[in-house]
Amino acid sequence: MAYQKDVLAAVLREMEQGRSERERELAERRQTVYAGAPRVRQIDRILQSTAAQVIRVSLESGKDPTEAVSALRERNLTLQEERRQLIRSLGLPKDYLEIQYECPACSDMGYIGSQPCACLRARYAQKLTEQLSAILPISDQNFGAFRLDYYSEKADARIGMSPRACMKYNFKKCFDYAADFSLHSTNLLLYGSAGLGKTFLSTCIAKEVSERGFSVAYDTAINVLASYEAVKFGSGDPTEAKSAIRRWEAADLMIMDDLGTELSTSFTTTAFYQLLNTRLMSGRPMIINTNLLPERFEKQYSAAIASRLLGEFVPLRFIGDDIRRLRRRER
Repeated sequence: MAYQKDVLAAVLREMEQGRSERERELAERRQTVYAGAPRVRQIDRILQSTAAQVIRVSLESGKDPTEAVSALRERNLTLQEERRQLIRSLGLPKDYLEIQYECPACSDMGYIGSQPCACLRARYAQKLTEQLSAILPISDQNFGAFRLDYYSEKADARIGMSPRACMKYNFKKCFDYAADFSLHSTNLLLYGSAGLGKTFLSTCIAKEVSERGFSVAYDTAINVLASYEAVKFGSGDPTEAKSAIRRWEAADLMIMDDLGTELSTSFTTTAFYQLLNTRLMSGRPMIINTNLLPERFEKQYSAAIASRLLGEFVPLRFIGDDIRRLRRRER
């Protein structure tokens, strides 16, 4: 899993701020103790100088410093016990002058050696989910909220299967995809008429995947292809567009919604091919939602794009009645 640099940097900054705040609080507690028991300040100064004393004793004697180190150790243990007793005499807990890390494993540094700590991975996943929630209603749209009763049990003559049976199959495919997602996952193509749950289920996938710490880029085809135009022709905000394109091309999972609603031109076709091919060549999974039927792909775009959509994506067809209309009737 590749970390998204800007998100990782934001997490590390927050951890550093938290660590600085705890160090500041410790300094304040230390001053409180020093005011109530000045002897603790003297002990702390003695203990801080121990390492320098050991080195000096070793250099001056030219002998094995083991005996000197042992003597210093015994003295330090005695001083530490005196220090604990003094702190306790002030009615304070014995660990009052110890910094309280949120994560003792890495001391809130985020890394254990060169490896990311579990706390860093958890914070990173949380940050990704927060970013995603700013553009998607992931608090409301989750697998637990999906309702099969919106789909008819009457068989659809076109495919010989009822919308409910079809959606039960699609739901399981999407649920399993989210649960088993990895950088080696396949691509999904969700297609069918508007209002059948394509965006809903892809949002559910986005939520689950981001909560596991994978970066998810989610946007509509209109916005995605407009960004490529902004970079090419210098319209809008090219800098922001370049940043968005890098995110779409590099995210662990890219979800493009409403493919086919954009204004189709030779340029948008070329831009779509670039994004599609970049992700396929790098092996990064992608989910595409579209109202277009597969037979329209070549006419709408190109033979090269149609070949990739039909050959590199697992198709999931959505059928039934428009759920948005059914919900409006309920209300």
